[in-house]
Amino acid sequence: MKIVSYAGQQLVTTDDVADSLVTLAAAVAKEGEADAVEIPILVDGREDCADLVIGVGNDLLVGPHEFDDDEPDFSEHAARLQAHRLYPDSPDAVDDDSESDWHLDVDLDIDRSSSIPH
Repeated sequence: MKIVSYAGQQLVTTDDVADSLVTLAAAVAKEGEADAVEIPILVDGREDCADLVIGVGNDLLVGPHEFDDDEPDFSEHAARLQAHRLYPDSPDAVDDDSESDWHLDVDLDIDRSSSIPH
């Protein structure tokens, strides 16, 4: 389990949700954007949800949290975070480093030397 510090609050969630949240928050901030997301949390041992705004201007701190009970299965929520369009390795993720698959072949014969009969 991990603890997420956000806006002065301490939120307890699973490792996969916390790790996905940090990765997504960094990706959203890198694009200069902000977005609202919902994450599952535990409140007094009870499952609940929290809404967070992530991205530019919203700081997160994630660290380990000791937890003696069985961890809840929040994998579906982690998968939702990972399905975000800006999440790295997502099919819809923005990839500025990708090479283009198309090639433009342009003949820049400005002086028309190739069209003049010899």
